[in-house]
Amino acid sequence: MSVDLDAALTVPRTAERPRDDGRALVGSRCGRCGAVSFPARAVCHACATAGPAQEVFAPTGVLITCTTVHVARPGLQAPYTLGQVVLDDAGPMVFGQVRAPDGGVRAGMPVRVVIAAPGETPRYWFVPQDEPASHRFGR
Repeated sequence: MSVDLDAALTVPRTAERPRDDGRALVGSRCGRCGAVSFPARAVCHACATAGPAQEVFAPTGVLITCTTVHVARPGLQAPYTLGQVVLDDAGPMVFGQVRAPDGGVRAGMPVRVVIAAPGETPRYWFVPQDEPASHRFGR
């Protein structure tokens, strides 16, 4: 298979690509095979097509699996919960912190993304869909 990767050279570097639009996560979707990625890629991971299109993903999804971490790290007090979320509308699987009141996190629950204020850590996290956007559990 012959792949022209010159188009990948015109894609901004990873650190320069947006990861969110203030309301939802931003990644890429391949125009050839439809594969999705977060964060955005310069070359499709599935078919090696250069320059997948930037796409804003659905701000909601389903928590597939999760685990509670009991070791603190910079910017995160332990314990905290991490999980894998499949975003709605054929979005990618995304890894991130999951926050819920009283630790009410369970696989299969519908969640939505919360985008942090600039400079805040982590940059995004997930909360149950029925929780108000203003909640910042686990801070």
